[in-house]
Amino acid sequence: MVTNMNNHLKATYNNQKTRASKKNFFSIFFLFIAMLLAHPAALAQLFTEIPRSGTPMANVKAVWIASGNKLHPIAAGQPSGNGALVRTILHQQKSKGVFIATQAGLPDIAFGGLDVGDVNNDRIEDLVITGITSSNKHQSGIYLQQKNGSFIKSSAQIPALADGSVQFGDYDKDGDLDLLICGRSADGSLHTRVLRNDGQTFADINANLPGIHYGKAIWVDASNTGKLDIMLTGKTKDGIITKLFPQRNGQFASSKAHFTPVYHSDVVAADFNGDGKIDLMIAGQTKSGNPSTKYYLGNGNYQFDEGSNSGIRQLMNASLDAGDYNGDGFPDVVITGESLERPYTIVLQNLRGKGFKDIMAGLPGVSNGTARWGDFDNDGDLDLYIAGVDVCFNLIGSVYRCTLNPRIDIESPEEYIPMEVAAGPKYYFVFSSCYCDPENTGTKSYHGFVSNIHKEKQDFDLNYMFNHLLISNYPGWNKADRGHRTSNAFVSVKDAEEGRKTVIASYLQDNYTVHYLNW
Repeated sequence: MVTNMNNHLKATYNNQKTRASKKNFFSIFFLFIAMLLAHPAALAQLFTEIPRSGTPMANVKAVWIASGNKLHPIAAGQPSGNGALVRTILHQQKSKGVFIATQAGLPDIAFGGLDVGDVNNDRIEDLVITGITSSNKHQSGIYLQQKNGSFIKSSAQIPALADGSVQFGDYDKDGDLDLLICGRSADGSLHTRVLRNDGQTFADINANLPGIHYGKAIWVDASNTGKLDIMLTGKTKDGIITKLFPQRNGQFASSKAHFTPVYHSDVVAADFNGDGKIDLMIAGQTKSGNPSTKYYLGNGNYQFDEGSNSGIRQLMNASLDAGDYNGDGFPDVVITGESLERPYTIVLQNLRGKGFKDIMAGLPGVSNGTARWGDFDNDGDLDLYIAGVDVCFNLIGSVYRCTLNPRIDIESPEEYIPMEVAAGPKYYFVFSSCYCDPENTGTKSYHGFVSNIHKEKQDFDLNYMFNHLLISNYPGWNKADRGHRTSNAFVSVKDAEEGRKTVIASYLQDNYTVHYLNW
């Protein structure tokens, strides 16, 4: 399991080659099994990948930007093959489904944040960006989009912060976009700043907010009055916080609303239950190191009550985005991140304000990544841009088109049966692989580790046992490696054994040394 891949990502790519045959095998195998276990309607793929529509990246942030009556994804992160190189790439949509990668005058950064908005009120969306360059320098700026789709840097100065976020919002209601920015500066100090847009400059209002990194700062109307407040989640110099800061007379003071503190986190705000008040979904890593995803219902008076987490997977190193992908009037959520066994990309369908359902979208699960909604083909349903690192350490970066056209009938909450109950999965095996020297022989090579078949008695118990045996039996195993890949659930021991034999055969075909961790 990887709880913070940033520290060893470069070493991973220097030591581990991407094997296309193994990537394709696992993707097809697991998608096929998941389809068999799901409702027959799931056999029709809801999201389909658009070839050459993005750039595979790790430690990536992305946004959609409008230009020329089209949407174009911008991604900033570390591209495949070199953990030290960082890039910021605009994928210009030339025609429906055809994207051309270009730098377009933007600075190359990673470990930062970006957002879009019309800064200078010329009816063209602009970009704010902040992060770290390939030479490990902090860099930031506001880039004004030109009519031809290129960008020119504004003269306005903003702090260069990393491991945080940046977001536009008109907090003072004067008709222009202000900035909320958080992260770590070059000297190591932590900041959360509100910058008022004064035309040619952005003035720091000295909001006296706790500085955070490894998290997110967002604008949120928690009072239901149209006045923007601030929600923070992440790590301060004193610990972990997830806290609301209501706006009063242009300043921000801490509220008493209670949220589970998380870092390596994200938060998204939307009216999920249709009562006209803003709700929240927050995902990240708790102090104890466990993943947490929680849903909070707002009452419009700076108070939030925890909603039902049924059907919501617990994830950390998370990214969240809200959008009504199916057009039923209720915002849905896409979430990426890591559980205790592997990375996920999950589409949570909003059950008309009565909770959420994982639609088993079959998307590549990513860590150190992102997923963002955007209707690039203008057909009325929301598509996705997804980038990050999958379970086999392959890099992902593509547009995934939503094929929901015409619109599907949405199940009512009363008809929804959780997949685990409906399909009745019972049997699992655990496996992992590495390019490593697990027995400290002095020579690295490809190794695969596979367990025998078990029933899962409680969440992740098989993963914990598997990793314990790895660490105990193989002194060269890296504790930071992801050694917790649980197979899809099988309804019989025979089916599970067939799946296990297929995984072993794939390892042997690629000349892996196979180790059996039986208990």
